[in-house]
Amino acid sequence: MSDSPADDGVVASDVAIVEVEEAARLLAAGDVGLFSEGELRYARERVDPARRLAARLAAKRAARSLLGGDADEREIEVVRGAYGPPALRLSGAAGERLRALGASRALVSLTHERSHAAALVLLLRSGW
Repeated sequence: MSDSPADDGVVASDVAIVEVEEAARLLAAGDVGLFSEGELRYARERVDPARRLAARLAAKRAARSLLGGDADEREIEVVRGAYGPPALRLSGAAGERLRALGASRALVSLTHERSHAAALVLLLRSGW
């Protein structure tokens, strides 16, 4: 770790915004292949699952934008502990791209309101 303010450990960052209505349409049509069983279960156990899925879709899009290459949104999963903050689990090409970019982990922050959801994704170097 460096004490330099310019060296904050961030390899890359991105923000994505998704309309909640888009996630609601996917959910209503049963077109939920982008989401893991865990993501769907979490959303369906909460009030207004479309908002939860919209935030997860935003996270997948932001991460996919950063990872590029052969990474697929289905390889990017938003996971959550019982009381912990959300985290990203990357598998397949998404995990490989993370390492190829010089990052060791990805942080995610989710938010949503009535009509939009957003996610901020940071790719961090090892030690941060």
